[in-house]
Amino acid sequence: MNFSLEAQAAALVNPASGIANDYLNHFNEILLMIENLPILLPEMIDDIWQWKPVSYTEYFRNSPLPGSAETLRIYDGLDKNFRTDFESMIELLDRIVLSSIEVIFTHRMPDGSIEPDAITEICEQYSADLRAVLDRTADLVNHGYAPPLERPQHMADRLMATHSQHKNVG
Repeated sequence: MNFSLEAQAAALVNPASGIANDYLNHFNEILLMIENLPILLPEMIDDIWQWKPVSYTEYFRNSPLPGSAETLRIYDGLDKNFRTDFESMIELLDRIVLSSIEVIFTHRMPDGSIEPDAITEICEQYSADLRAVLDRTADLVNHGYAPPLERPQHMADRLMATHSQHKNVG
């Protein structure tokens, strides 16, 4: 069975938003690694260290998924305000992940190892914040402009203030 590009993109793109859910896997994977790091040390530390932000466009430009090019065309045609809100949520996710990686790696001992007890609370806090923003982003992808409980910028400011305090304490 050979599907058209439109059909392949339709299988990826959520019709409520015009955004493909698959992109959020980039964040789901790092969330699971951070959540489980204290338990699975040292196996996951290198994978966490290697994580890098990837934009929606870059993700689908490099994706082998059928319909990726059409997915990007759909994304380019999204309402500018909606796309800005989505991208601000992605920027917040990126900042939380990068901040968590930075804080986790400040707990490395001279031999490069990390004591699970030293990062358990940190991983729990960052995971909770990351999950909250990821859930809100998934709502945006799955439902479009449903009334937000919290504006993206307000959420970003609140969470980053918490992380700044945590960095200064830890």
